[in-house]
Amino acid sequence: MFMNTSTFNVKKDPFSQLSNEWWDENGKFQSLHKFTDIRIQYINRVVSRYKNFDKTTKLNEIECLDIGCGGGLLSERLARLGASVTGIDVTENSIEIAKIHALNSGLDIKYLSADVSSFVKKHSSKKFDLVIASEVVEHLDNRILFFEEVSKLLKNKGILILTTINKTVLSLIFAKFMAENILKLLPKGIHDFEKFVSPETLMDEAKQYKIHFEEIVGFKPILGMSSQFKPIIENFKFTNFLNVNYGISGIKIT
Repeated sequence: MFMNTSTFNVKKDPFSQLSNEWWDENGKFQSLHKFTDIRIQYINRVVSRYKNFDKTTKLNEIECLDIGCGGGLLSERLARLGASVTGIDVTENSIEIAKIHALNSGLDIKYLSADVSSFVKKHSSKKFDLVIASEVVEHLDNRILFFEEVSKLLKNKGILILTTINKTVLSLIFAKFMAENILKLLPKGIHDFEKFVSPETLMDEAKQYKIHFEEIVGFKPILGMSSQFKPIIENFKFTNFLNVNYGISGIKIT
């Protein structure tokens, strides 16, 4: 296990060579662009539940941290909904691309090249209403350290939302082998099956740091065919089936 202050092994960063692809909707992150719509739906639903907002209400006055923000796909959507967004990522090139895209889009988002541990050290007094780590935990070398640090960043009753991949035979087949090698919906080698994790494991690990997960939902891809007759993900929908992609959310209670 990678045991220095980082929860992410930058020496094995699969995104460092893909940074220029972030905003190409037909590129290697095409499926992530499609996934963003349902991620926003899920975030709105969870925030509405805990903050007593109407589901159509914008996220005004919500202080949000987007961990592993990449090129800013999710950060920008959150900012457009009114949230005050800070995005962090260990890949410097991705952060630079995120900054440029936000500037060109007229959005005020604070982007920093940092992992969770280094961010906590430099901003120890900073607390957030909402912390999101979407498609992040399946890339971590040390989830226990991750939850310890995230707990420090959450306000009392602050919300944590994760989306990730379950550790099952089906996820190995579909989220790893098929998606990367056959359908080529994801860059080859982007996932390590050993880092996939079940909801039950996340619940146990987070509870040690006063984070209590309460809701789990599955995400099912809707496949289609491109004009070049290549398989593509057209959309996602919610499902009770959790054996591949899922979201999990809860709050910190001190």
